[in-house]
Amino acid sequence: MKKVITSARVTELGDIANRLSELYKKTTALQDDNFLSTHFSELEKQGKAITAAVKRDSVLSKLKEIDSRRDDAVRVLSKLLTGYENIPEQTLKPHGERLAAIFKKYGVGITDENYSSESNLIESLLADFATEEAVASVSALAGVSQALDNLRKEQNVFAEARAEYEKARSEWENQPSATSLRKPLLEIVNKKIIPYLIAMQIADNSKYGSFISAASKIIESVNDVIRGRSKK
Repeated sequence: MKKVITSARVTELGDIANRLSELYKKTTALQDDNFLSTHFSELEKQGKAITAAVKRDSVLSKLKEIDSRRDDAVRVLSKLLTGYENIPEQTLKPHGERLAAIFKKYGVGITDENYSSESNLIESLLADFATEEAVASVSALAGVSQALDNLRKEQNVFAEARAEYEKARSEWENQPSATSLRKPLLEIVNKKIIPYLIAMQIADNSKYGSFISAASKIIESVNDVIRGRSKK
């Protein structure tokens, strides 16, 4: 019986923990083994904790991705207005200069601000572009209205995602990170459960053999994925 390759990702360890725990639950012949019962109970607990931690990380990752799209919308607007500000067409140039001056009060640098500051600055920027004088210039320049609409859309999407994140964060306060759970879970499998099963395979293969075979296949399926990744 092979151990889990130590370079396994947190998500892969969580998968192993959940699958092995489920396998043990269904193996009635081993429920009277106190050692396995104790350690599989802990393994199940660790597996669920990793699943929850990965979910937390995915919510934060999603927020960063949405913020990146919002930043791109700011940059698109900036480039568009810079082009109109310097356009040689005199019927368009004054409108470009007017809108560029509004944008320069904020600048692309707002994308480097923290989430709260950037959100407030974007709201202020959009309000400035909604004044009567600005709207007239926006209407005169092709593409600007669409760029502002896109920024508004991305701002709204970010606000919704951040509300979801804040709600989740309050629920997950003081919970361990996925990374911090990696080492203890790996130790339960590689240093406790597997060595014990190897010994029991020799001592009482008729009782433990079927379970060990199924558990080995679960571990090997993940190890194959890890090996395949290392070859790329």
